[in-house]
Amino acid sequence: MNTLRATVRLQLHAGFDFDAAAAQVDYYARLGISHLYLSPVAQAAAGSTHGYDNTDPTRISAELGGEAGFARLSQAAQAHDVGIVLDIVPNHMAASPANPWWHDVLRHGRRSAYADWFDIEWEAPGCEGKVWLPVLDRPLEAALAEGAVTLEVGSEGPELRHHDLRLPLSPLSHPAPADSWETWTERCRRSPARLHDLLQRQAYRLAWWRTGADVVNYRRFFDISGLVALRVERDEVFDAVHALPLRLVREGRVQGLRIDHVDGLSDPAGYLRRLRFALDAAGAAAGQAPGTLTLHVEKILADGEALPEDWCCDGSTGYDFMDQVGAVLHAEGSEPALQALWQSASQDARHFDAVQRQARQQVLDGSLRPDLDRFLRQLQALTGNDAATADLTPGMFARAASALLVHFPVYRTHGLRSQADHGWMQRAREAAAGSLDEAERSALQRIVGLLAADTLESAALRTRFEQVAAPLNAKAVEDTAFYRHARMLSRNEVGSDPARIALPSAAFVALAQERGTHWPQALLAVATHDHKRGPDARCRLAALSWNVAVWQEQVTHWNTLAEQAGHPCPLPGAETLMLWQTLLGSWPLRAEAVQSAYFERVGDWLRKALREGKRVSRWSAPDEVAEQAALQWIEWLGSHPAAGELRSAMDAFVRSIAPMGARLGLAQLALQLGCPGVPDLYQGNEGWDFSLVDPDNRRAVDHAQRREWLTDTTSWAAGLQEWTDGAPKALMLAAMLQHRARHPALYRHAPLRQLAVKGDDAVMALLREHDGEAVLLLVDRCGVLERAEGMDGLRCARPSHAVLQDMDDRLRARPWRNLLDGRRLASTDIDRPGALLDGGPVAVWVTETGEERGR
Repeated sequence: MNTLRATVRLQLHAGFDFDAAAAQVDYYARLGISHLYLSPVAQAAAGSTHGYDNTDPTRISAELGGEAGFARLSQAAQAHDVGIVLDIVPNHMAASPANPWWHDVLRHGRRSAYADWFDIEWEAPGCEGKVWLPVLDRPLEAALAEGAVTLEVGSEGPELRHHDLRLPLSPLSHPAPADSWETWTERCRRSPARLHDLLQRQAYRLAWWRTGADVVNYRRFFDISGLVALRVERDEVFDAVHALPLRLVREGRVQGLRIDHVDGLSDPAGYLRRLRFALDAAGAAAGQAPGTLTLHVEKILADGEALPEDWCCDGSTGYDFMDQVGAVLHAEGSEPALQALWQSASQDARHFDAVQRQARQQVLDGSLRPDLDRFLRQLQALTGNDAATADLTPGMFARAASALLVHFPVYRTHGLRSQADHGWMQRAREAAAGSLDEAERSALQRIVGLLAADTLESAALRTRFEQVAAPLNAKAVEDTAFYRHARMLSRNEVGSDPARIALPSAAFVALAQERGTHWPQALLAVATHDHKRGPDARCRLAALSWNVAVWQEQVTHWNTLAEQAGHPCPLPGAETLMLWQTLLGSWPLRAEAVQSAYFERVGDWLRKALREGKRVSRWSAPDEVAEQAALQWIEWLGSHPAAGELRSAMDAFVRSIAPMGARLGLAQLALQLGCPGVPDLYQGNEGWDFSLVDPDNRRAVDHAQRREWLTDTTSWAAGLQEWTDGAPKALMLAAMLQHRARHPALYRHAPLRQLAVKGDDAVMALLREHDGEAVLLLVDRCGVLERAEGMDGLRCARPSHAVLQDMDDRLRARPWRNLLDGRRLASTDIDRPGALLDGGPVAVWVTETGEERGR
């Protein structure tokens, strides 16, 4: 079986099941992929399009094809020497009666064999020792009076029904003889009072969905009441959750695992040690040596944060790389002008940090309030009898804890075991103290002291703190602040910090070198199932950072044209600028594609963006009037004759900047394929990807087109000339992946070195050399529109005086070949970036073996 070399993420669902994936294995093998990286395959909620709402982790999904379907996919993969990496979900399950473990808890409550498998706080105030179940579409009293909650006889006996939701009854709450069920249910149905009395005898408290933001007493995935957290730290839970993937490993059908939301676990380091041991033991049964099977974690890393070195894994899934490669393609020094434009449009002078702190406080006071209260109750249990804090009230502790969480800069610490952990906590403590009075600072000091103490009680308190901090980061930053602060949407991406627009090339290389040293098998992603916008949309927007003045002129022009047409955008200035950027980043390259279906996609994005931002609208209380006005404006823009001049102006600007964005897109891909680590493709990314946030980024893939690209004999030069269909991206991707397949040791072991380019700061020259083989990668990061004057397709002349430095004579004397166009250069030209690039945005030069020289 191949070692991990390059992966492709496939999103499985009923419309693209195991057999559909199996039909594409030969294509991905020829492309140069070593492993299919599959979304969760365990049984999930009916109709699931992602698999993270699993209902039975011990069974392969019937909707995807079941055991037989997975066996066919595995056989197809093995026939083409392709491995399989599974995405698994140890943190949570669907809080649905279709989940047999949860169903049993709802039926039997604390007497259930699974009562301790889920993270339920049974004694939470106001929950009556029951599971608080916020599933009703209206208050309970109204639901009973209006017949929205009723009683029926199901396959296992009497059950409650609310629309399509069926809930089990405690066997102690209804007659045991089956022949009496119909009569009994009919009698109960006739009386809301009887139904209410029946509800009092259940292990759950049926409640209005809106109560979930205040009372719910089970830990959720983020703030989603439909997903309940597991206690995978318990032996029996760990064994049950991992039984299926470990069996598939033992059977030789799976070669690696990807761990979803590792930050939600109580002890990620301990979990990974245990899983690594179990994975190696399972692999041994399939003839795999220890450490051969790969193990990656989904982990969002803040700026300056590193993956803990004691984690027994092969690295992250690549959000850190996606942030860094995006930042290095933005223009350094553009931040002040972009900030000025943002302030002018939004009338908000705050920088991102202030915006995200406000969002954190709002989310803590809102949907994550039950999680904060759970932490505060545990804190109270430790401080209640402490004489040193006798005069510190619960309110003081609550305000201090909130301030600490609001200023906490990372998803979580990891047991406060490392110097880095203590540094993050100290940074948060100092920032929080500035917003507190003297008494609250005393409470803050006590909280931090307890979190750092080496006791079992403090360890439990730390876990609760970290299980608030992680969802708070996700919901407040990525799912709220990213939709409020939009000076440069290409930097509002999962894993990125919008406060940082650009990254110097030397800093990017240093981070890549560090990754190569510590995590050489870390995944390198530029697109994922969770991205906010596709990689090529981000690169088109990145080009704006090189042309801020031009961008400002366009925004003013577009707003003026809309006003002159009598239809100014009805949204506030901040949301309007966000919409202009979204349209620019996603605008189709071909005029015939700018049609109603495109504007419907933008409308779907806009509705979600307004609700996530929680200013114009919100999920919990949609402002349908405001939303409808915005959606009607999108429809007007897309189809009304009066909007024709505006559409033409937008189309003209897109066509002027799109070539620079495409050049940056090719530079981004080249860095992904050339840097230390394992490139991870996302389905369909072989061509240009201008997708929007999910579900738009999970649309069906045109595999026929991608197969055609793979067999296309179009030259690199011709592809750069006629580039709008995505062919040059597909050509470069195949060429580099196939070179990685032929020279795995070079890409696995060669360190990364940056060569100085004198006379052209925009060009990066990266060299990797190992055991007599070398690859020299040049990428042009410049997106200045003036450079595009006289462009021929995507070809753009570079300064002729630039010189590549630091290339030693030994390498200079080697025969070099351009992987993309087949050119060979004399040794006198190897120092000239202009000749190496030949007008292209990327050049990949490789030393030739005797076999390759004969081609």
